[in-house]
Amino acid sequence: MKTQNIKPESTFKMYEVLSGIWIAGCLNTATELNIADKLSEGAKSISLLAKETKSYEWQLYRIMRALSSVGIFEELENKTFALNDLGAALQTDVPGTLKNFILVNLNESFTVFRELTYSAQTGNVPFEQVHGMNLWDYYKKYPEKGVNFGKGMTGLSEVVLKSIMNTFDFSSYKTIADIGGGNGSMIFDILNASPDSTGIIFDEANVIEETDQLIPEHLENRCSTVSGSFFNTIPDNADLYTMKWILHDWNDEECIQILKNIYQAMPKGGKLLIIEAVIPDDSQNKPHIAKLQDIIMMACLTGKERTLNEFKLLIENAGLRFNRFIPIGTDLSSIIECEKI
Repeated sequence: MKTQNIKPESTFKMYEVLSGIWIAGCLNTATELNIADKLSEGAKSISLLAKETKSYEWQLYRIMRALSSVGIFEELENKTFALNDLGAALQTDVPGTLKNFILVNLNESFTVFRELTYSAQTGNVPFEQVHGMNLWDYYKKYPEKGVNFGKGMTGLSEVVLKSIMNTFDFSSYKTIADIGGGNGSMIFDILNASPDSTGIIFDEANVIEETDQLIPEHLENRCSTVSGSFFNTIPDNADLYTMKWILHDWNDEECIQILKNIYQAMPKGGKLLIIEAVIPDDSQNKPHIAKLQDIIMMACLTGKERTLNEFKLLIENAGLRFNRFIPIGTDLSSIIECEKI
């Protein structure tokens, strides 16, 4: 067998790549122990942090030292630690937090990533192999984990929502339906910016049950909820439909079915905004966050991240017309505008 010589710097680089799993383990501990919340009160010694988290001081110090070495928290003199900008993203219930999404990835999803070979050799979903059910059934069986998953999506999307609102003007649309709208955060932002619009949040019954309790009092007269499956019936006759981070959960056939159902519900001239991370069509060997998110999709769901050309094929097969591609300033999402003609 022909081989290629290994450069020493390549060995070191690969070792550095591997070290990411060790940092992830430390990150999980810091998140579970709410270290960022405790440091938001001010810098604390490791002895005080250990006392407050009921941890062994030396073990906790080693974890905090490792995290600080990659910029998560800041180590000061005498084994004292402070919260910095990166560590702040681990706080509880603060806009933009990644805490809940980290807990998802390093708990129920963590063992799944070890089974990517299973996916490569069978074409099946590792999450279902590991847990014996699909992700959505898992969160129905363990609703407390489902709540954390929802919070994880919200924390991740809050920064993206600001970019969406700064890029797209929703004010000309009378009725806006958010398909798979979850806890309603996007519709709430849209309605706050569009005082003459009404909104509909559409999602599964178990999700809507929670969402009903979250509608702000000042939006109660303009925001309603509808429960159901987007594989069946979609609320009809909205001027604008939105879907954020929905299609990447499903395979091509499932996506076309969802889009066809929206098409049937739309009036002629109605528009749909597909909000997803879009892999550039000509990006071989170039980094893009969607290429990494795609591994989450492969490990946990039947879906995938897509290029713009792949989205255009789905749109065409559903009978919709592609109007335009709208970058919003972050690789986490772009807007694809479609129309029923």
